[in-house]
Parts: sequence; structure tokens; C-alpha cells
Amino acid sequence: MVGLLVTLALEHFFVYKQIILPALEITAEPPLWMWGALFVPELVVFFASGWRLRTWPSVVAYAAAGATLREGFHYLLARAGEPGHIDALKDPFSDFAVKWPTILVAYVLVLALAGWSGRHEGRLIAGA
Repeated sequence: MVGLLVTLALEHFFVYKQIILPALEITAEPPLWMWGALFVPELVVFFASGWRLRTWPSVVAYAAAGATLREGFHYLLARAGEPGHIDALKDPFSDFAVKWPTILVAYVLVLALAGWSGRHEGRLIAGA
């Protein structure tokens, strides 16, 4: 979770504020690679942490903890008045109720894929 928190901070303070916001001043829609640079690091963190997960309850627990941490971080950004997050304060419960399950599903998919990859690699090594 510490790795996720560091990644979220890097995504917001470096990628979002220093790359995407300046691009939004020039164009209505930044290039797709910028959005990838914003979201891919946290998916990489989850893939790396899910590599050794073997059970569905552990996958769901990790995903739920990560989704809660992510949404909590974004709520604190909104409270601090950070650009791109202020709208979340209008109705924080609805914002959380919509985003948290979506993030949970994305994290479950990444963790499950990572866990499957870890098990598959074990079979490849055992067969060698």
C-alpha cells in the first residue's frame, strides 16, 4: 500500500499537474499517452504486488484496500483544493459510490491476472 500511495502522489503531482494540466491549456483533449502515463504506474504496482497472490479472497482484499486508499487519497486532494478533484466535494458519497466499485473491479482484474501469471510461471519452471 505504501508503493501505491507513492505512485498516486507521483501520478498527481508530476504527471497530472506538470504534464496533463499544461496540455489542457493548449488542447481540449491531451494525447492518449498522457492518460496512460497517469494510470499505468498504479496498475504496474498492483501487478507486481499481485504476483504471489493465490486465492480469490486475497485478491479481493488487496483490491478493496487499494481502491479505498486511492479514493481516500483523491478525497484528500479535493479537500486540499487540488485541480481536477474539487468536484468530488459536491457530493463525496456519490462520487465514492460510483468510483470505488469501478476501481475495485479494475484492481481485481489486474491482481487476478498477476496471480495467474505467477502460478503459470511456477508451472513453467517446474516443468523445465
